Amino acid sequence: AVVVALLLAYGRRVAANGFTRPAVRLAGLGYAVPGTVLAIGSSTSLAQHLGLPVGNKLVDAAGAPLATGQYYVPGSIVRVKGDTAHPLGHGLRADTDVYFDNSPVFRVKADSSIRVIATFDNAAPLRSGWAWGQKYLAGGVAALEARVGKGRVVLYGPEILQRAQPHGTFKLLFNALYASTQPAQ
Repeated sequence: AVVVALLLAYGRRVAANGFTRPAVRLAGLGYAVPGTVLAIGSSTSLAQHLGLPVGNKLVDAAGAPLATGQYYVPGSIVRVKGDTAHPLGHGLRADTDVYFDNSPVFRVKADSSIRVIATFDNAAPLRSGWAWGQKYLAGGVAALEARVGKGRVVLYGPEILQRAQPHGTFKLLFNALYASTQPAQ
């Protein structure tokens, strides 16, 4: 499942096609078989395919994605508030910079199977670059872990594998890989 997740992480879109349908079914084996699936960037749409209680934070009142004139954050460094008590946040600073390139931002519905790892805790998280409408990030979730049956799915909205990623956030990847060898809590 980790191999499938890494393949999906490099895909630009998770759209229903001949490759993604079997990959999503394989990733969903966590319902029956313990395991960990990592989804990064646009591949986090896997949550929708698995029916997780996670939605897009970057939508208007009607539920449509925000228009480019309202919101646009290309290739910038933004600050998130990390849960350093969570095993996936081990070694992070409470305030951590991440590379953000119009990355997914989650809205989490109240559910005991979801544990938030990193959030945007203010309306001005920009640290370097530029952001149009960054206020829409406030209160959004950047990273989370969801229990799925006997396994788990880890969703990272920011591109934690991008070559310009701040070094401190590689811990998010390595902690997830290490935690994948442990039973889901």
